[in-house]
Amino acid sequence: MAVSSTSSNSSVGTSSIDVATIVEQLMTVENKPLDKIKSQIEQKKLVISDLGTIKSKVATFQDALTVFQTPSTFNNSAASSSDSTVISATASNGAIKGNHSVTVNSLATATRNTVSGYTSSTASATVDATNGFAITVAGTTYNTNGNKTVSGVVTANAVTVLGASPSITDLKNWINGLGVNVSASVVETTGSSNWALMIQGTQTGTTNAISFTGLTGLTGATPALTNTPVAAAANASFIVNGTTFSRTSNTVTDVIDGLTLSLNKASVTAQTISVTKGADISSEAINTLIAAYNDVMSTHKSMTANSANSDKPGNFANSPSTLSFINQIKDSFAKGISYTSNGTLTTMSLSTLGIDLQLDGTAKFNSASFTTASAAGLRDTLALGVTMGYVSSTSNLNTFLTSQVKAGGALSSQITSETTAMQDLTKRKDNLQIRLNSIQNNLISQYSALNALLFQLSSTSNSLTSALDALTNSQKNN
Repeated sequence: MAVSSTSSNSSVGTSSIDVATIVEQLMTVENKPLDKIKSQIEQKKLVISDLGTIKSKVATFQDALTVFQTPSTFNNSAASSSDSTVISATASNGAIKGNHSVTVNSLATATRNTVSGYTSSTASATVDATNGFAITVAGTTYNTNGNKTVSGVVTANAVTVLGASPSITDLKNWINGLGVNVSASVVETTGSSNWALMIQGTQTGTTNAISFTGLTGLTGATPALTNTPVAAAANASFIVNGTTFSRTSNTVTDVIDGLTLSLNKASVTAQTISVTKGADISSEAINTLIAAYNDVMSTHKSMTANSANSDKPGNFANSPSTLSFINQIKDSFAKGISYTSNGTLTTMSLSTLGIDLQLDGTAKFNSASFTTASAAGLRDTLALGVTMGYVSSTSNLNTFLTSQVKAGGALSSQITSETTAMQDLTKRKDNLQIRLNSIQNNLISQYSALNALLFQLSSTSNSLTSALDALTNSQKNN
């Protein structure tokens, strides 16, 4: 704790003392408990950080394990079309293998209208001055007078009111400002004095149809406007395996399980959608699992390293038992995988799977063993659903990892405990700091007072000496 340098200059003279130095030396002793607490707080911060890191590594490992133990990871499918310009398809994991006949009769379309005959982008939109312009989108009507009508029920002031005598650009902005499934644009058509207002739906299907009224220029005004229906809202019509379907969208997900169909154009010719096995990703899944496992192991090794085996001891060098749960992960991982086939529980060792455990606790991918296992139907086995470290349905590697990383789990509880301890230390530090500040101020006051007294005594002594010298000199002269 530093002492202000100004206190050391409170006096001058041969009898003055260095208040700042004295107080600083005295406070060095007083500060030792504070320094100890600060050191403990910093150590707690490191421990909390390390616990957070290992928790994150374990969670990542569990994510990789979950993917590895999920049957659909290895039951992935691929879809192809005999003519992707007519219809294309994508398959999700688990899609049933086989062929499907699909005929696209017609595509789903959105409403598209063009109102032409305007002379500029700022020309009057010719909105009905009494009733306003009304546009109906998917059954809901919006009016430029601010009304909104749903199922015959009118709500006033539900939308922005459009001012009197709006231009087509004003009307376009009002339509787009509704924030519903409609889009408007103002475009030049055949020349600089020929403009059109285009109104179109942003969603296909009859339920998303759009209509409008209230443009007086369409009813015999001069110059006359022309409303051209470019496309009417319609549903897609298609036949799958002999059954006819109708959908509002050209993207269909609810007809063939696990397949997403994209209807691209109509055709009288039936197309074939083939669903086959997708690429085998067993190797990628196993290697991802190994990498995540090794990350946990290497992190644990560095955190528990001590001076006997490392030139950089970890924060748990003196308390390796704090991370003892890592050994349980090792033991459970080493048990291999278990799965049920034809009602029989079977276990497969890691080495058979293509995973070799190393002396340093890490794992290594064995391509030769993996190739042998693959030839013996490893992918089909993994697609059954496997469990690593199986003891029972409620006791396995995954359930143990969950008990560690879940909210309220062992790791979370440790982090909470260490955080609480650090907060308590911080409170003690703050309280001790207040007390030490008081001690320092008292010492400064005391030694400053002593310094002043010494100065006064020195001045008095100098005065007496001068007086005695004067008296002695006077007696000598007499």
